[in-house]
Amino acid sequence: MNTWLTKQRDITLMVVLFIALRLMWLMVFPPDNLTLFGDYPYYYELAAFSDQGYLPFIHYWSEYPPIFPFLSVAIYQFVHLFRGGYGAYTYLMGLVMLTFNTGNLVLFVRLARRLHGDEAAVRLGWVYSLLFVPLIYTWWNFDALTVFSCLLALDLLFNGHERWSAAVTGIGGMVKLMPLLIFPAVARTRPWRRWLAYGLVTAAVIGIVAAPLLILGGPMALASFRAPMSWSSWSTAWALLDGNLRTGLLGGTDIHFDLPSATKPVGNPSLVPEWIKLAAFGILYTVIFWQAQVRQDLRRLVALVGATFVTFFLWNKGWSPQWQVLLFPLVLLVLPLRRSVLFILVLSFVNLAEWPVFLSRGMNPWLYLTVPLRTALHILLLIELVRAMNAKPVALSGTVGSAQVGRV
Repeated sequence: MNTWLTKQRDITLMVVLFIALRLMWLMVFPPDNLTLFGDYPYYYELAAFSDQGYLPFIHYWSEYPPIFPFLSVAIYQFVHLFRGGYGAYTYLMGLVMLTFNTGNLVLFVRLARRLHGDEAAVRLGWVYSLLFVPLIYTWWNFDALTVFSCLLALDLLFNGHERWSAAVTGIGGMVKLMPLLIFPAVARTRPWRRWLAYGLVTAAVIGIVAAPLLILGGPMALASFRAPMSWSSWSTAWALLDGNLRTGLLGGTDIHFDLPSATKPVGNPSLVPEWIKLAAFGILYTVIFWQAQVRQDLRRLVALVGATFVTFFLWNKGWSPQWQVLLFPLVLLVLPLRRSVLFILVLSFVNLAEWPVFLSRGMNPWLYLTVPLRTALHILLLIELVRAMNAKPVALSGTVGSAQVGRV
């Protein structure tokens, strides 16, 4: 009992220091400095259209699924009630992201405890709490919501609450599409009736969110949902082949009222036909999926989720640096600690070199260095995750390295 209390106190201390560091950061730095290389100004400009009664998906198209754009409008309007401007918006949005990032730490520790035991969970929690990239993206983007959706869906799944996990996956899919990639791991580890029920609940939640917007917004809502499939390549190996040395920014906020702009490619067309890429990576993932030995081991299931993410990133025509925060908790949960930290640090340095060091200064040709490095790291990481699906449980700090699925 004393050991258990000590572990709980360690976790409480970790969470308190995690929150305190971010609150102090928020107190000390002016809003313009906090968000200098992030997308908060862009979010703010889009949310400001609500002053004229214009809403995303209804009056203008959005490149993001609907949950965050409406959250941004709600924060903007709340701040506007008190005559606040960009600074107040930044602070409140930052506090919201801090809340979800704190939830990510707690969920990560819960998952680590389930997979590796109490001692290793505390150790991994301290490592996760000290990572720089999730900290800086608190003030740059909203991917804390995406990570929270994934970790909460996994936590609920591991505790036998499959319907709730499916609902969270559906909500996460309306934040960004990546949480939907949890579904293959569910299908691989559940009988068909259960994974079908999971998929139906996920689809129903997506429908509940999307249907009213499609009714109210019509063409604007439809264009918003279609937009991600229409973009040209950016910041990937495919983009280098296409000659697109650019970021994923589509343009200024004014283009969001122009319906054709939602599905108009920005940049050169794909040199490699999309059907060839889809077929090649479809075959690759099918092999990974069917060979994955995940039914009796939660760590292997997490490895399959991570492998699914990495395969998606390698296939996808674009890459945004904030997506790496989705991989960090999964890598820490699956790989040996030193190896996982090495992957995380190298990925962090490469992505930070790309943005903001090079691209913010107009040094776009440096993508010929950063993109191959990142792609090579993703390939190596995919190999490691595939190996982890068939490896023996890894012990951390002398504890048993994984848990049995039990409810499968």
